[in-house]
Amino acid sequence: MMRVVLVLLIAGLFAGCTATAPQETAEKGGQATAGPAVDPAARAAFDAALEAMREGRDDQAEQILLKMTQDFPQLSGPQANLGIIYFRAGKLDEAEAAFQRALEINPGSAVSLDYLGVINRDKGRFKEAAGFYQRAIEADPNYAYAHRNYGILLELYMGKLKQALAQYEEYQKLTKGEDKQVAKWIVDLSRRSGAEK
Repeated sequence: MMRVVLVLLIAGLFAGCTATAPQETAEKGGQATAGPAVDPAARAAFDAALEAMREGRDDQAEQILLKMTQDFPQLSGPQANLGIIYFRAGKLDEAEAAFQRALEINPGSAVSLDYLGVINRDKGRFKEAAGFYQRAIEADPNYAYAHRNYGILLELYMGKLKQALAQYEEYQKLTKGEDKQVAKWIVDLSRRSGAEK
């Protein structure tokens, strides 16, 4: 999951650069599809932070990203990646604050919305979690992890089996059925929900 999230955040790094902030998937290869050219210093710093995160050097990545939030406050990617670092460290309050700051810059950040769903679920705020997942799916219907995580919430925490099944099936469709664990969940949930034909 982390590799996919990092790739999406690379694409979404510059989402806050224009007045009409594009969704995270509207940009390819880190180049904005609209708006001014990206500062090469921002690109280099962000790439260094992502490499540090991939290599497990979160302390180093955090320092780079914190500096970026000061030097390039219009960018949502540094805030969202700080959120991921804090989330991985179990610092949920700090992660929540970072993802909220990312959303202030780019309200359509499906990654930030999805993580806020997970954080709210873990804090027992299921209605709020559902709202974040729904917003993530609305912002980017192709962001597979929002469907998977929403399905988990619906099944395990809210007892809405048929709706959970629909989310798992959408996740599998988007990931081309590669998740064998979710495939098992679908079979089990089909039986339990009465949806099995």
